[in-house]
Amino acid sequence: MPLMRACASLLGILLLLGAPSARAQEDWFASLYTPAGIELRADTRVFSLYALLNRTGYDTGTPRREHPVPAWRYTPARARVREALSGADPSVAQRAQAFFDAHPVPLERYLAVTVRMQDEEAPAEPRELAGLEVLLDRVEAHWPVSALRAETFADHRAAMRAYLPLLDEPWRRTHQLLHLPEGQPALRVVVNLLDAEGQAHGFRTGQGAVVVVGPSPTPALERVMWEYARALMPPRIAEQAQARWAAGPALLREAQALGAKETTVGAYATALLSRALALAALGAPPSAYDNAGREGYFGLQALAGSFDNPRPVDGWALEGLARVGSERPSRK
Repeated sequence: MPLMRACASLLGILLLLGAPSARAQEDWFASLYTPAGIELRADTRVFSLYALLNRTGYDTGTPRREHPVPAWRYTPARARVREALSGADPSVAQRAQAFFDAHPVPLERYLAVTVRMQDEEAPAEPRELAGLEVLLDRVEAHWPVSALRAETFADHRAAMRAYLPLLDEPWRRTHQLLHLPEGQPALRVVVNLLDAEGQAHGFRTGQGAVVVVGPSPTPALERVMWEYARALMPPRIAEQAQARWAAGPALLREAQALGAKETTVGAYATALLSRALALAALGAPPSAYDNAGREGYFGLQALAGSFDNPRPVDGWALEGLARVGSERPSRK
């Protein structure tokens, strides 16, 4: 495995030295690897999914104007794809809208299914989204997404290269804090320039964990490690918190008022623990914990210190969460 990774890393370097205009489509499939073996790549299915979403109404981006009509700012790659697909075969968009009407589940579920399509060890495609792969096949067949991948090749590669020197140390530290074997589970980072800035989503797969990260002015390292940590949290933590964390409902309401996106006590507990783990793994300064508190993620510094506990995280999670209510900043 180390030899394979070294060869893949060398191949990635050689590809980067080549001419993107001539070999961009072929190079799209090539992964880059950090020295420790973290894989960075673009993903054809994720690209097709978000090309479809952008064509059918996914306009969310960085606000550039609020009045009189909201408008958003997009990365050059996303703007190019949106422009190119504005006149694409409308029958595919119509089929997509019908599919969305029949399957009204959060976008993250669509992305999870898409990421796992080529994962032989992942569970079978959920019945709730059966037919998504066929829809994406139509996107490939009837829209110029292959050419658009080639056109945005340089943008994707630049974003991937920016992460290469940053990931290994917090990845190793995450394993140490969770008392996991070094390098396990594996991490794959998929760069997705067709999403909104600041977005990241983590998923477990048969081979490890995948984090799909959107564009950002600088590498969104905290978000990537937060999503990786979230994917590693045992499901039992959410179950315990949902049933037994007495302060959880009130804290969740307060957090939502500050912008936290979680909708259940269990999900919020997992978010707190995973973000605390990410900050600990990154050796984050106190200001990072303060920023998290202002966003509704309270008590992370105390939770980060709890990872020194030799017990598995689900063995002490409720004890740590019990301190969150008493240590959060008072609201004025």
